Amino acid sequence: MSQKGWITCLLAVCCAVASVLHIQVEPGRNPVLHSPTQIDSLIAQTTYDFRLSSDQIRTRTVEHDSIFQRKVYTMQVAPGFSKTTFHHHLNTRLAPLNVSVYGAVKFPEKNLKLNLLYNNTVHRTLYIESDPDLEREPAPIPRLPD
Repeated sequence: MSQKGWITCLLAVCCAVASVLHIQVEPGRNPVLHSPTQIDSLIAQTTYDFRLSSDQIRTRTVEHDSIFQRKVYTMQVAPGFSKTTFHHHLNTRLAPLNVSVYGAVKFPEKNLKLNLLYNNTVHRTLYIESDPDLEREPAPIPRLPD
């Protein structure tokens, strides 16, 4: 068999193997939000990554009607704390669950309000407020998950 024949034969085998793998390999499952406590867990994980102590975080529950209630987090951070980076990291964690994170900055205080929406409903609200009494410890910014 000539060199062209071998190359054609190998190419045909590679195409057959690729076709079999394409048909048999199932795509990865998309994560699903089973309950709002998953959001709480990811918020806690992000606050831990940014080294926020439990003394800096207050949680309260707001009732909208007899059926729906949501948690509101208020976080006191040092003036040098990067609220935008925190927003980005939280959004990176919640995006695979189809949870949208919308932020608004209040000036001149530069406090950040984050609303976490799932199915067009606000499930959690985070207020990130600067507290001049807190001192910023030099801490590395956590690495985003791969």
